[in-house]
Amino acid sequence: MSKVQSQRRDFRDWTLDIGLWTLDSKLVIKDLRKSFQSPAGDELEVLRGVSFSASAGETVAIRGASGAGKSTLLHLIGGLEAADDGSVRLSDFEVTRAQASSLARYRNETVGFVFQFHHLLPDLNALENVAMPLLISRSSWSESRERAIEALKNVGLGERIAHAVVQLSGGEQQRVGLARALVKRPRLVLADEPTGNLDAEAGDEIGALLALYAQRQSAIVLVATHNSRFSEACDRTLLLENGRIAET
Repeated sequence: MSKVQSQRRDFRDWTLDIGLWTLDSKLVIKDLRKSFQSPAGDELEVLRGVSFSASAGETVAIRGASGAGKSTLLHLIGGLEAADDGSVRLSDFEVTRAQASSLARYRNETVGFVFQFHHLLPDLNALENVAMPLLISRSSWSESRERAIEALKNVGLGERIAHAVVQLSGGEQQRVGLARALVKRPRLVLADEPTGNLDAEAGDEIGALLALYAQRQSAIVLVATHNSRFSEACDRTLLLENGRIAET
């Protein structure tokens, strides 16, 4: 059995726990705008009225040149930064109008973040890194351990559970980071250049895992990427250029 086939089987077995999240749920972005002030005092308009939507079960690639605003867009959708204008709505939750406490809960319970750099804690092993979000949410160690093991198995690392981070390859470290992002079964996954530091084979594995997660969990996966192989494997590709979105 191939690695991807094994991962496909594991994701099929992952319990679907979507609550009120339905297959008709959508992420809707309308006229989103964001500017920054340069060191010289000039206003830099990064997003100039971005609008698009994504449905549960979809994997959507967002492409664009460096500095086009891909990371900024993901930060606004994830509630990490505030938009100047426009709206972000996930199902019935208005991200752009939410209070700080509601945003914190949204980021903690609804969104999974995957970054180019895995940001693993070097003093912890793979299991402990993946369990950390659950422990922070005050889940018991036994429950956190069980779910972390499940998440690591789902990304093909069932035999690396007790390995220290430094004992893992770059691709394995990124998969640990992915397992950590998915361990709470987020409804929305925001991945910022998740394959940027990986070779083609390792990058393909990450892409396959994200796509399988979207399908099996009826989640929305948005991926900012320069990787053409990755974007071609997604359901849709959006191009962010001159502060606006176009579908390719």
